[in-house]
Amino acid sequence: MKNKGLIKMVVVIVVALIVLGYFGFNIKDIIESNAVQTNLQYVWDFIKTFWNNYLAAPVIFVWDKFVVGVLWRLIQEGLGAMNLG
Repeated sequence: MKNKGLIKMVVVIVVALIVLGYFGFNIKDIIESNAVQTNLQYVWDFIKTFWNNYLAAPVIFVWDKFVVGVLWRLIQEGLGAMNLG
């Protein structure tokens, strides 16, 4: 039952593609057009800049200090308990 939303989304996408095809839209031609490629490159450059300037440092800090730090300690403690027991 958890995949109900995923299945619904896949069905909607397939139906949308069928409808677009029926009305003569070629998705491949649209995606490969110069205007769409320029827009996608602009968005990708923005995402990379946003990641590098604003998100990378905090995410790496949280990953190193909390996720890796806490998980590694728990793994070591778990292995130590297994060796003692």
